[in-house]
Amino acid sequence: MIRTACFAAAAVLIAGCASSPSSSSVPLGPIDYDVVCRQLEQSGKATGALRWYQASAERRASYEQVFRLATERVTALARGRAAGTWAVVADADETLLDNSKAECADQVQGVTTHDPDRWTQWVLSEKADAVPGAAAFAAAVHKLGGRLIVVSNREDVPHRAATASNLAKVGIHVDVLLLAKDRTDLDKNSRFRLIEEVGVASARLPAQKVLAYIGDNIKDFPYLSQVDIGDAGQFGTRYFLLPNPVYGSWQRLPMR
Repeated sequence: MIRTACFAAAAVLIAGCASSPSSSSVPLGPIDYDVVCRQLEQSGKATGALRWYQASAERRASYEQVFRLATERVTALARGRAAGTWAVVADADETLLDNSKAECADQVQGVTTHDPDRWTQWVLSEKADAVPGAAAFAAAVHKLGGRLIVVSNREDVPHRAATASNLAKVGIHVDVLLLAKDRTDLDKNSRFRLIEEVGVASARLPAQKVLAYIGDNIKDFPYLSQVDIGDAGQFGTRYFLLPNPVYGSWQRLPMR
């Protein structure tokens, strides 16, 4: 899903969203993301959600588990299909790429709402690691004859080149990147339809049968939302959901 700025800290759960204007009072400057993560650890102020995401065995195991199950399912669904006729669609952030170092920087510097300029600075740094299991899954998709299409709400300008480069650096080959036109283009459903019904002319990609969707937010799956998860039987068979307790569209929900 798009990095919507909101780490799950304190009393700002509703504040950040990708279309919000920047409200950070922290000036931009060079950031050593490894150093700020160490500073956050030494301060003892890391949120539980960020600590779980970055350090826990449970997170590593759950990601490996989801990608292994997805690989097994795609392997079965791909049997008898011609190479180049089918694809897997994946989100980028917290699905293929780990942006937790950017979260460290925000927490250390007291940034509590989404700052598009800080986010772009992070994207252009190309410092994101691959999440556990992602590179092996991407390789398996290609070995089976499929295409890996990334549908992300990173912006086409200025994020495209850096996103492609970062993915390549961590060993994830992507066939097509479908990014947001701008900060308001956050509904992925038109891009999902394009893949299956029309094809992507700019990438010379004909319409593809999508065998699986991988994401960390409910909106990474066609027509689903926080109020409607559709057919729950799709999860684990066509939809594969990764845990992300740090940020997401769930932050706008009232507590029960």
